[in-house]
Amino acid sequence: MDRASILGDAIEYLKELLQKINDLHNELESTPSTSSLPPSSTATTPTSFHPFDTHTAYLTFSIKEELCPSSLPSPNSQSARVEVKLREGRAVNVHMFCARRPGLLLSAMRALDGLGLDIQQAVISCFNGFAMDIFRAE
Repeated sequence: MDRASILGDAIEYLKELLQKINDLHNELESTPSTSSLPPSSTATTPTSFHPFDTHTAYLTFSIKEELCPSSLPSPNSQSARVEVKLREGRAVNVHMFCARRPGLLLSAMRALDGLGLDIQQAVISCFNGFAMDIFRAE
């Protein structure tokens, strides 16, 4: 397969996923909640499974705990870290963490390209700083 057909397939797949998300969102909006039912019908019928109704308080708490900036270390107070681990052959793993700034990803990719590294898998996160994990670069 050439790159154009792979890209076309990826675009079609993303469109399908977006359509499924929209369908599920519409289904959730159209589902009547148990609070809109009369009190007599809720007392006689068994409670149906509504994952968003039963776990909303827990999910809100856990998301707040994960995203609360006061509980996370500030990347500005930490120095930049770069770790490189050699693997078999000429392969390396690279882990980089530093404060987030505009253009950092582009400059990091240019530096890696300047080293002649062929990156096969990478995970990049810009949440609470900038982190890049490169697995298997040669």
